[in-house]
Amino acid sequence: MEKAADKTLLQKILYVVVTLLPMAIYMVVYMPTFFWVESLNPAGGFHIIHTAIDDMIPVVEVFIIPYALWLPYLVIGMIAIAIRSRSLSRKTSYMLMTGMTLFIIISLVYPNALELRAHIPDRDNIFMTCINYLHSIDTPTDVFPSLHVYDAIVVAAGLHLTFKDKKWVLIASDLLSLLIVLSTVFIKQHSIIDVIGAFVIFIPTFIVICFVIRPVNKTR
Repeated sequence: MEKAADKTLLQKILYVVVTLLPMAIYMVVYMPTFFWVESLNPAGGFHIIHTAIDDMIPVVEVFIIPYALWLPYLVIGMIAIAIRSRSLSRKTSYMLMTGMTLFIIISLVYPNALELRAHIPDRDNIFMTCINYLHSIDTPTDVFPSLHVYDAIVVAAGLHLTFKDKKWVLIASDLLSLLIVLSTVFIKQHSIIDVIGAFVIFIPTFIVICFVIRPVNKTR
């Protein structure tokens, strides 16, 4: 019985690995490209992204927590989708890859940056320490659209397609993804324009990949 259980577990792990393999291969190419784009210093300078709304949004340092939960949310969400449905996992991966590719293209043709970090208050607490450290290792360039926002809503959408019968999963996922979206502006990592841009790219990408190219089975 124990050997059978071990074999079943190994089969599940291999199934998830194979299912997520296209995404893993894409990331091997994407990450060096991302860092290369980040290292560029465009001759024409950066276009500053800023609105009056950004000035009205206060710094709420506790939002560093959902901001930091972004990567665990993506990883756990993608694994959960892969376990339940290979086809929906692939669709979610394709949405992620599409948005991330568009991000690279936009960053190359429209170099952009923020100047919002000057508004960070001088408060002494663990959350502000984390925010200051984040800002020290993450440049305020190439911020449009917000990948933090885009990736979070893609995974949330993938979970909705996959776990229609698990309301508590969807409620928890939606709440966390909403907090992740809000966190990007409350810790001055992104402008509201970056957030809107992520949704503008997500909507047509979601429609095309999920309902035009081999539509999702409505009876799932």
